[in-house]
Amino acid sequence: MRDLLTRGVDENGELRPSYATSLGCYKLTQLGWIPKEWNIVKLSDLSQSITSGSRGWAKYYSEEGALFLRIGNLTREHINLRFDDIQRVKPPQDIEGRRTRVEVDDLLISITADLGIIGVVPKELEESYVNQHIALIRLKREETNPRWIGHFLAGNAGRRQFIQLNESGAKAGLNLPTVSSIYFPNPKKRERDRIVEILDNCDQIIESIKTLLSAN
Repeated sequence: MRDLLTRGVDENGELRPSYATSLGCYKLTQLGWIPKEWNIVKLSDLSQSITSGSRGWAKYYSEEGALFLRIGNLTREHINLRFDDIQRVKPPQDIEGRRTRVEVDDLLISITADLGIIGVVPKELEESYVNQHIALIRLKREETNPRWIGHFLAGNAGRRQFIQLNESGAKAGLNLPTVSSIYFPNPKKRERDRIVEILDNCDQIIESIKTLLSAN
């Protein structure tokens, strides 16, 4: 994963050689060594909106209704959501409800407590909303691949940023301007989509093996 996220793949879909042996193919950036072809951008550069959930939604909790996504629905094991513990809500029919409703390919980032846990909203997800502990980033999908950003920010380079950006204070927390300033490389479409395909396949294989092991 680390190699794919920092070295990428060449025109043949093969992992680029290490910068230790092909230094001329790489450049040193605030994110470390990356291929010369990659551009560094901020989340705010490729986002339509960056927001977070509202406080006080406990009064909307219900036995049925829409999903209410919390930090527990994110995991550091991958960028897919987890649903072993869910909460449902009957959301308000106002601007706050519309603002915090997720869409396909939205990027989710935990911004309190355990910072920088990443999730990407899948196509099949039912009506869902985020709470105040999660930042919701709606990306310009024609300019990037949300799952590429998710994988990158979940990797070592992304995690280092969350540690560095963590605001000092009584408890861990990131505000939305800080979230918007997070950097990531944005390779060409063909390359980033190929990397996403490889990483997603790896995650599927890992989950399949875990399922088999738990059944035995």
